[in-house]
Amino acid sequence: MKKQLVYLGGIVLTIFDIIFLLYITFYPVDTSFKVNVIAFDLLLCACFWIEFLYNLKRADDRKEYLKNNSLGILGMLPFNSVFMRALRFVKLAQLIKVFILIRDDEKIFADFLKKTYLDKIIAITIVFIVIVTILVWQVDSNIVDFRTAIWYTFVSMTSTGYGDVVPASSSGRLIGIVAMVGGIIIFSLITAIISSAYVSRLNRDKRKDLEYKIDYLTSEVEKLNEKIDEMSKR
Repeated sequence: MKKQLVYLGGIVLTIFDIIFLLYITFYPVDTSFKVNVIAFDLLLCACFWIEFLYNLKRADDRKEYLKNNSLGILGMLPFNSVFMRALRFVKLAQLIKVFILIRDDEKIFADFLKKTYLDKIIAITIVFIVIVTILVWQVDSNIVDFRTAIWYTFVSMTSTGYGDVVPASSSGRLIGIVAMVGGIIIFSLITAIISSAYVSRLNRDKRKDLEYKIDYLTSEVEKLNEKIDEMSKR
């Protein structure tokens, strides 16, 4: 219970941190407020590193722990850049995953992640969105700010194509193609995972129903055999 509260607190603080970082990134603010937000972010990152090193020290297989948390490390780097700030979403996803795993007494969610790698796909998706957004923002003259860049990235990845933001350079169009192909691959994978989970749940329910019917018939046959034995004794 105590561990759950710690991770729940980490989730809440990370959400506030992301909101504050987004605010000072996109809106003009006072220097004192910006300094306070950056100080809060540094303190939170320090807490993340303490938690990470503590768990690493206690891990049975440290190489495996580092491998499983490699993307989470990116979300703990306190560099003052748009890219690193956006990677806080990766850390938030990791905290939510750990919080759910702690509450997962039957290990259903853990087995689901182990089979589907959904957590890793979500983390890679966040990194992909951030990289594409920053690249198209830097190379194309028609995309003048980060908000426009993130809008263009999502529109391209979902193949919506509103046409309100159009890249002017060949590099911008090439990045748009990468975003489209990446979006198709990512959403196809997520759709396949959800479909597989749904079908597996249906099959599991059918199997349980069949097992219940088999148990019921077995008990009825046993009762019938007992009655036959009684009648034969008479």
